Amino acid sequence: MSFTRTNTGISNLPLFYGAEVIVYTEGGNKSFSVQEVEEGKFNTKSVDIKFWSGVFKSYNYSKKVEFRALGSKTASNAICEKIIAGEVANTIVVKDRDLDFDDVRNFDSPYILFTKGYSWENDVFTKFSTIEQIESMLLEQSMPDEILQEIEFSYEQFKNLGGRLLRLELIFRESNKKFITNVSGERFFDPKKSSTINKKAIISFINLKKQEISRPALLAQDTSNLCPILNNYGKLLASLSLNIIYYICKRHSDYKSIPKQLVEMTMIDRFINQQSTTPDEYYSSLISKLDAA
Repeated sequence: MSFTRTNTGISNLPLFYGAEVIVYTEGGNKSFSVQEVEEGKFNTKSVDIKFWSGVFKSYNYSKKVEFRALGSKTASNAICEKIIAGEVANTIVVKDRDLDFDDVRNFDSPYILFTKGYSWENDVFTKFSTIEQIESMLLEQSMPDEILQEIEFSYEQFKNLGGRLLRLELIFRESNKKFITNVSGERFFDPKKSSTINKKAIISFINLKKQEISRPALLAQDTSNLCPILNNYGKLLASLSLNIIYYICKRHSDYKSIPKQLVEMTMIDRFINQQSTTPDEYYSSLISKLDAA
């Protein structure tokens, strides 16, 4: 027989794990339903946990925490609703902001934390961090201008395309469909040929997908203030950064293979380490508000 926790049970859960609060993330290898979460099921490992635990440590959150990855946006939203209703205590939810601006407004609580960008990837796989990663892998004290220009061009091209991709994603969302966020970002890159996103592959994808929605497809929302780097699909931006790293490092060194997961973890560590030297005001403010709540 399964055991379902009451709201009081959820609030008291940290006591059983030597913690003061439980922090729920959306990531993880397995996705759990709301009922399964209430029965105490969760993932113990996820990249979301690595990212957020680093943020909490960087800004010296004062309470002892236990992280749990739910692998489910539905389950995390259910806990958010309990937090907003005041039904649970000692509970924090950390979420990818996505393009769910309504969620950010509706789940307005210091105990509900959203990523600054679309997802943690947008915060981690920046142009600056990509340059640092390549410098480290190539053992360069300072990056040659040729390589810097290639990285700059690759990000600038993505930014130019990204404005259109962002608008299309929002148009599809208005029709309750997903555009590029429904596919792997890797399909638009080839590290053997170029450091840049494949424009032909993007155009072909757009022509294929546009048949799924009624025409004319217009967007009422003004997107001019939305940064294409910060607000596009996080996995697409991560694929850009990884593609640049693979392409340049294999051209300018004797790397035969570069493990994706190892680079991802290194990039998260790089982001976390940057917080001590150049604190991100957004994340610093999140933890300060949480500490004061």
